[in-house]
Amino acid sequence: MQLSKRETQLIELFIKHGMTLTGQELAEFANVSTKTIYRTIKKINEASDQGEIIVAEVGKGFRLDYDKYLSESVQKRQDETSQGPRERRNAILLALLFKSPRKVLIQELFSPYYLSDTVISSDLTRIADFLSEYRLKLVKKDQRIAVEGNEKAIRKVVNGLLSTNTLWDADFTTQKHKISAYDINFITSLLEFIENQLGSGIVYPYNMNIFSHIYILIKRVREGEIREDQPFEQLDEEEKKLINRYHELYRLSEKVISKMNDYLNLLLPESETFYLFQYLISSRIEHDQIKLAPKSQTALNMTDYFSKRMSELMGIQIDQQPNQQDLYEHVEPMLYRLKNEIIVKNDLLGDIKLEYAEIFNQVQQVSQEVQEVFQVNPISEDEIGFLTLYFVKYKEMIDAKKRVLIMCSSGVGTSELLKVKVRKAFPELEIVDVLSSRQYQKRAEQYQNIDLILTTVHLNTELQVPSILVNSMFTKQDEKRVKQMLGEIE
Repeated sequence: MQLSKRETQLIELFIKHGMTLTGQELAEFANVSTKTIYRTIKKINEASDQGEIIVAEVGKGFRLDYDKYLSESVQKRQDETSQGPRERRNAILLALLFKSPRKVLIQELFSPYYLSDTVISSDLTRIADFLSEYRLKLVKKDQRIAVEGNEKAIRKVVNGLLSTNTLWDADFTTQKHKISAYDINFITSLLEFIENQLGSGIVYPYNMNIFSHIYILIKRVREGEIREDQPFEQLDEEEKKLINRYHELYRLSEKVISKMNDYLNLLLPESETFYLFQYLISSRIEHDQIKLAPKSQTALNMTDYFSKRMSELMGIQIDQQPNQQDLYEHVEPMLYRLKNEIIVKNDLLGDIKLEYAEIFNQVQQVSQEVQEVFQVNPISEDEIGFLTLYFVKYKEMIDAKKRVLIMCSSGVGTSELLKVKVRKAFPELEIVDVLSSRQYQKRAEQYQNIDLILTTVHLNTELQVPSILVNSMFTKQDEKRVKQMLGEIE
């Protein structure tokens, strides 16, 4: 099912505002007439292979059948990855890159697609233009072609193509390349070995990134020209410092490459250890058993910038130390990915942009500032999507906290003591303010978003907010009563 921009926007309205909406509500959200809404719904249902996706319900309006919509979306993605000029060119380019620098017959590459000479010529021109952006050349001699250039650039393009245009499925099938069961088991065992050495798991999507990297290496060995005597470009001073800083991760890379040498029955070039090392340090990994060097000052400064600017834009305090540490663990490897142009595909990007549009736009704005302030490469939408999820989490953590007001007769002394005791008993609560009952009566309109008031005095005025009378010493009995009250206002 191919949807127009307007039809896609209509579907998004249901997802954003509710699965059942009236025609009038849809018209107001979309800023169009109800007639346009009815016509658009009719077109969507006519284009569906699953039957009516948007169902009219008497007395309610229209309901999006979410199960049918998901089925259509999955089928659409499958169709998109299996056909089309772009997918064809990517499949051909992957075949060339895996075999590089060996030349391949043009007829052999294009025969499955039954194309005219004009289309083949156009495809080759587009492929050559694409490769030139990575300083790679498409070389043609007689009826054969090959990709020539730096091995690191070749690996980067392959990884980008796999990450951007394809998803590994349950059988680890990608494009027209199928991995053998032996290779799947071997790569999986390597990932398990890495995790055991680290003492923790490698979370998605970094695990798939490392899987892809190892798969590409095996494929290049089997079909390409990876040799034992392959020249290795000497490391610069910065790269040597990086190895010293993460020397235990580099040793782990050496162990993994040693296992690959045994599996492939050859001695891989020294460069492969460094390539794998790059992927490890560009991944977010909790290092329980591997001790790392002191934190990167640039990553700390960037983390601080992100958290403070997002606090300003979101209007909430999210730059506390626990959040800073959490965000830093993502920013440090992201900084390395930006510098080395390592791609991590965000498969949830579309959903993130739709569901958390405001926060995504705010993170995008701050990311542009970060690029200028810290002089880093452009931060991709995939990376912005990952960052957005952190700030969504912090917001939800703050929103989930119960906001409590503490008051007593004076607002001094006893209420401060009460604050300490309440914070100790209920660290999950947000204590908004400590004040006297008189101060509260004067400024009651300032405290509209309070969930509970703890007071040591009887309040004469009727409150809109639940309140509970407690002892200024906050006894165990008070603690029990507050816990019960919190349970009632969940």
